[in-house]
Amino acid sequence: MTTYHLTAPGAEFVGDLQQGSAEERVWRSRSIAPSDIAAVMGRSPYQPREDLLHRKATGASRPPLLRPEQPGLGWDKQDELAEVFAAEHPQYDVVRTGYWRSTQRPWQRCWPHRVLIPAGHDFASGPAPILATLTFRTTPEPLDAVGWGPGAIAAVPGHINDATQWLLDALGNEVSYVMAYSKHGDETRTYLIHRDDAHITTLREAAQAFLAEVDEERRKLDIQAHASMEATEPGFTDRWQKDITLGD
Repeated sequence: MTTYHLTAPGAEFVGDLQQGSAEERVWRSRSIAPSDIAAVMGRSPYQPREDLLHRKATGASRPPLLRPEQPGLGWDKQDELAEVFAAEHPQYDVVRTGYWRSTQRPWQRCWPHRVLIPAGHDFASGPAPILATLTFRTTPEPLDAVGWGPGAIAAVPGHINDATQWLLDALGNEVSYVMAYSKHGDETRTYLIHRDDAHITTLREAAQAFLAEVDEERRKLDIQAHASMEATEPGFTDRWQKDITLGD
């Protein structure tokens, strides 16, 4: 994958962390991504809030997708959709990138599907600014049946709007594009979503409260683990307290 030198209004580039690696698991467990925020709000159709809380508290990896390439899910269409979008929006170059995190809120992260930069940017003159993002959403169902309204400014499903607003906030952008693809009828719709600061404030507050719950759950799990070890190995807790470094 070509690596581009990019800048975002409100974020710093972290890199291409390998999914499932120890570094990536630690980072995931202490931050909130667009794919998390709808679950935090209790609006995700894919993941209950309590499951996300447990996964972050225990540092567990996100369950792997089963056959993400299977045509019925539409994942195989992403490159094609990116090409369609580029042809319809010649003012942008559509490029891939990696992990980013907010400069003001390090617990807020994202990995955009694609980012949009000025067409023909001369990288010899400096990094390209990220003007907007492009996200792909796929479904085997008719778009109308799963909450995708007609027209470029119509309503999108609530959990999609949560994720898009989180993405906008993490990078500091004002607009984001979402392409919804339905395997049913081979239908595609493109939406332009604007930043909604009131919505974003609600998401930030909920995310901070959720991360505080994660910390509390970790403490409970630590207490349970130490009690279990103390029961089988008397003196364990005293030895453990001497070994740790304050502030870790």
